[in-house]
Amino acid sequence: MKLNAILNNLKYQTKNDISGVEIKKLSCDSRTVGAGDMFVAFRGYGQDGYKFIEEAIKKGAGVIAAESDFNAPQGVIKILIKDTRTAFPVMADNFYGHPSEKLKVIGVTGTNGKTTITYIVENIIKAAGQESGVIGTINYRIKNNIIPAKNTTPGPIELQSMLSQMVNLGIHYAVMEVSSHSLDQHRMDSVRLDAAIFTNITPEHLDYHKTIESYLQAKGKIFERLKPDGCAILNKDDDRVASIKSPTKRKPVTYSTVKDADVWARDIKLSIDDSRFTVMTPDGSYQINAKLIGIHNVSNMLAAIAAAYALKIDPAAVKKGVETVACVPGRLESVDAGQPFKVLVDYAHTEDAMRNVLNLLKAVAGKKILTVFGCGGDRDTGKRPLMGRAACEFSDHVIITSDNPRSEDPLKIILDIEKGIRGKFSNYDIVPDRYKAIEKALRLASIDDIVVIAGKGHENYQVIADKVLAFDDRQVAREILSKGNYAGKRDSKGGARHSFSG
Repeated sequence: MKLNAILNNLKYQTKNDISGVEIKKLSCDSRTVGAGDMFVAFRGYGQDGYKFIEEAIKKGAGVIAAESDFNAPQGVIKILIKDTRTAFPVMADNFYGHPSEKLKVIGVTGTNGKTTITYIVENIIKAAGQESGVIGTINYRIKNNIIPAKNTTPGPIELQSMLSQMVNLGIHYAVMEVSSHSLDQHRMDSVRLDAAIFTNITPEHLDYHKTIESYLQAKGKIFERLKPDGCAILNKDDDRVASIKSPTKRKPVTYSTVKDADVWARDIKLSIDDSRFTVMTPDGSYQINAKLIGIHNVSNMLAAIAAAYALKIDPAAVKKGVETVACVPGRLESVDAGQPFKVLVDYAHTEDAMRNVLNLLKAVAGKKILTVFGCGGDRDTGKRPLMGRAACEFSDHVIITSDNPRSEDPLKIILDIEKGIRGKFSNYDIVPDRYKAIEKALRLASIDDIVVIAGKGHENYQVIADKVLAFDDRQVAREILSKGNYAGKRDSKGGARHSFSG
């Protein structure tokens, strides 16, 4: 692509004649640069891109964009831009030909529910006879190509590249999770949305955002990404979300599980196996009998239905799409090895998510709820005692363990969790080794109990210090159960016997 086309709509300075200059590749990562490429340097949140200008030049970069002057050999074109971080998404969008303008793009932000909503919206679009690409926490899905997700929302180049692939493959819809980090760091700049869903806001990522107000402000930037006729989808059950003003002329669409909104649920009936309700919309009402369970999932379904309404998708396809979502990986995902009690793996890693999941299960539990959880290291420490309190309040027994401790001492994290429950609750144990913690919970479980393994959900790794180790809660639970290391194991006649194994 021509360099001046990449720089379109940007203010810049250069002493070089750039007319006719062709760029093969655009990058902000010097490791990926080759001959004829353009390298954009900006000061990152963990790395200073200016330190890699020399490396990019040695690898053959013909054009370097930066905020201040730098030394470069003759033949290397210098482009000086006041703010390369905000300019880079514009360059990426120019380079890939503005793909979001050629797609129907649905963005989902909020503390909880993003992943589940993207799965529901994807299924609704499929039921309507269309195809969508999905960018989110679990993976990136473009037709038959499934790419492991490094970030919930990738950087500008990766993001625009994926949207461009969708356009080239004839896909008409893109569904994406939009993190607060990506909005604050300008990764989403130049992506244009047809619908933006804001689910809820509870304390999370305060190690980065510092205050809930800053966190809310960062999340609210999603509405700046709406196309002129784009629609804001707001959760009326969250007062802070409901009060947000959309910058577009189009009236927001609201949804609610308890209030009279544009899209709301009536006659909600919840069980451990399904969720039933009547959904009320401006286009009429219809029954939903869904496999996703819990009031929080009713809210997630309503968000997806509200987005579908805003995009004018046929209600029959909406109903089919919602009802045929069987499971979202790591979201109340069942592990069944023939044991006479339920084992559910869930991504709940905030106080609010923990309360939602356990409150639901407490209402339908046959007997006891046993919860295994920990908190991640190098992340918001303030939520640790709150999560401990929520777990002990809504569980019969809690086993506190390690999550992804990263560079922190796992025992220090556990002590932070214990601050919220020491002296107030006695229904907990501490087992730092996550495998052994899961094993203990399964051994303690009896017939009709529910074991919840929370915090990591779909993740198939554990980060300890500088090592990334293979660890999947679902796989670990299945392995332990397959060995018969649990109480209440069924005998060969289908009955049950109460004994400890292993």
